[in-house]
Amino acid sequence: MPDRQTVRLVDGAPVKEIKFFGRGGQGAVTAAQILATAAFLEKKCAQTFPHFGAERRGAPVLAYVRIDDQPITLRSKIYEPDVVIVLDLNLLKMLNPFEGLKPKGSIILNHSPSPSNFTSLFNDPSVSVHVIDASPIAQEIYGKTPIPIVNVIVLGAYCRALGDIQLTSVYEALSDFFPREKVELNRRAAQLGYERLRGMPWPNAKP
Repeated sequence: MPDRQTVRLVDGAPVKEIKFFGRGGQGAVTAAQILATAAFLEKKCAQTFPHFGAERRGAPVLAYVRIDDQPITLRSKIYEPDVVIVLDLNLLKMLNPFEGLKPKGSIILNHSPSPSNFTSLFNDPSVSVHVIDASPIAQEIYGKTPIPIVNVIVLGAYCRALGDIQLTSVYEALSDFFPREKVELNRRAAQLGYERLRGMPWPNAKP
């Protein structure tokens, strides 16, 4: 694991590090690439790379993104993310995506009811938890698929939850990843993810 001092500070703030957890077919790697492209369009520096386990549809997939105002020299995996994004809550049955998440970090979950079961893996009330019911939105936008394609929806949710990347930049980045006839469809997906995001209070948290 790298020494955290190797992550350059900008005006006292570290490079933002983000981890996407999904299943093969959900678009976690593409989501990371779109987010990095959106950051680049905002004149920021970005780095993204995937980590695959078993190469089959439905298998766990991990993707990393770093965003900074200056060139990024660090090339290691991300061990202590600022943001964890989970595209499929069933992944909690086989791994702990929240390992190493920084205090006062952020979690974005694709889930509909209050996902209280994830607190058995991670319980830090300083962390902001955001929930987007992305799977039915995916069915509404793309039709019924064996594995819901939720990546662009979750990017819209990210823009609202974190506020460091503008939704319009994600819109602009989509044309680098989708054919022209699919861009407007994916813009709608990002918009619904932005609009339908909600926060989740920690169990037993004080008001």
